[in-house]
Amino acid sequence: MTPNEQLSYCATKYPVILVSGLGFHDQGKLVNYWGQIPDFLKIHGCEIFAANQEAFISIPDNAIKLKFRILDILEKTKSDKINIIGHSKGGLEARYLAGILGMDEHVASVTTLGTPHAGTYLADIVLGKVPLPKMATARLVNLYATLLGDKRPDSLRAVVQMTKQGMQNFNEEVVDSPKTYYQSYASHINKTYPNVLWRTMAAILKEYEGKNDGMVGIDSSKWGNYKGLISSESAPSVSHGDMVGLTQFFGNNKFDAKYFFRDLIHDLKNSNF
Repeated sequence: MTPNEQLSYCATKYPVILVSGLGFHDQGKLVNYWGQIPDFLKIHGCEIFAANQEAFISIPDNAIKLKFRILDILEKTKSDKINIIGHSKGGLEARYLAGILGMDEHVASVTTLGTPHAGTYLADIVLGKVPLPKMATARLVNLYATLLGDKRPDSLRAVVQMTKQGMQNFNEEVVDSPKTYYQSYASHINKTYPNVLWRTMAAILKEYEGKNDGMVGIDSSKWGNYKGLISSESAPSVSHGDMVGLTQFFGNNKFDAKYFFRDLIHDLKNSNF
């Protein structure tokens, strides 16, 4: 790739915003959610932003925050539309934004990565098998969320929304807009995955979900135009965290998420988004 090609490789028609999932801030001091990905994309010509979402609030509440964040970005960039890439719960907030909050005219595309569109049995397991009472568990998680910087954490509601029943209700309410293009990616953990903790989580979920990324099943991750499994030649097995570069949590260091994002956004560019 020549220097000129590199500078324009990710130069999409519309700016791109990254929307983080449940559990961590994308601007957090403890964990750098997107790592080197934004800077790497800027080098390749992408006008890229982070959503600055809260870690443990409901889908509608975070979608409202996302709306105002996007309106601010559109004003600053003088663009009339934006591309959204949402990881995990972030993809649901993007769908809610376009389908319910009247932002579909400003959303060119929604790309979801490991998003539990049909729910995740992990949420059902947490709510049903954690030995502490549900409200006690929620209070502990809310305390953690407050330490991360959430102003109004509501962890119980956030988890309930991603149960199988919760997502059935969500999908009945949130209808895709014909004005927005939707696509999705999944990943999975197989027997070759280098960490036993992720393999164990995937094995537990496999009984309920089939093949999965340690948190979300492949089938649940499919929405709109399903683009396939995230992987690389050196890392055929990729976890829920690996796909966005969160490999510090016992992940697969052989997978470099920067290049996956680079090629994803190059595809958006070629599709005139």
